[in-house]
Amino acid sequence: MNPLCDDIVVVVVTYNPDEATLIASLNALLSQAGTVVIVDNGSAVEVGIILQKLKPERPDALHFLALKHNFGLGEALNAGIARARTMPVAFVLLMDQDSIPEPGMLNALRSTHSKLHKQGIQIGAVGACYRSNTTDVLSHFTRVTRLGFAKSACDPKTGYVRTDFLISSGSLISLPALDQIGVMDKDLFIDHIDTEWCFRAQSKGFKLYGVCTAVMRHSLGERRIRVWWGRWRTIAFHQPFRYYYMFRNSVLLWQRPYMSAAWKRADKLRILSLLFFFTLFSSNRIANLRMMLKGLKDGFNRRTGKL
Repeated sequence: MNPLCDDIVVVVVTYNPDEATLIASLNALLSQAGTVVIVDNGSAVEVGIILQKLKPERPDALHFLALKHNFGLGEALNAGIARARTMPVAFVLLMDQDSIPEPGMLNALRSTHSKLHKQGIQIGAVGACYRSNTTDVLSHFTRVTRLGFAKSACDPKTGYVRTDFLISSGSLISLPALDQIGVMDKDLFIDHIDTEWCFRAQSKGFKLYGVCTAVMRHSLGERRIRVWWGRWRTIAFHQPFRYYYMFRNSVLLWQRPYMSAAWKRADKLRILSLLFFFTLFSSNRIANLRMMLKGLKDGFNRRTGKL
């Protein structure tokens, strides 16, 4: 059995969670971390009642913070980070409500961070890879090149690899790093919060690493299909409002100087592809197009916050 990582506070943001998945996630986290903070983002379901069903062996390890409204993912993560700062710990681990760590995930992240720190590397975050609940395929890490996005394979000797992106779920960040880099950009509300933070961290000299020995189960949410679009791709279908945030926040980030030029080029091509694909082939093409165009307009007008 791996030792308990008692210098880590896990921050889990919930919004209308699935009860069984949330309980499975929290039980797995409590078996590996010293403290878990749940921040509920104004759910319609009673998350507090769900938590009463947990009955953990260490009740004092579970903290619940209920926000009155849906303030967005960034604001909720920041609330959890603020709570973690009141505790005698060194790290926060950000987690989604539907991400379930496999045994040893936190220990793998913590030990990798320690190894890199001893090498004198200024670490922004180390992050886990994930298995999709639907395909069981293990995710990869990504670097940005002049030719676009490229997969990065882990070094089999070390079990980790440099990366330009980490999704927020499964990211372990030290509190001193957060002091220098800053917390999440709440004005983005939901999409690209992790992308923005990763490039802000790198612009300040911090490095990001993916840890292939740290694995979690992760739900990718809405319907996904494989299609031929220049090459075989897995396409996720979302509700129209999500495309608003995707498009608006991409445009907002294009205007920020610390976002890399290579990322901006690659993301513009990605946005253009999404615009054509989802207005041509999705069942909600009119609603999707309306939200995408509104997102582009509001992005260029530098509108932030909730739709």
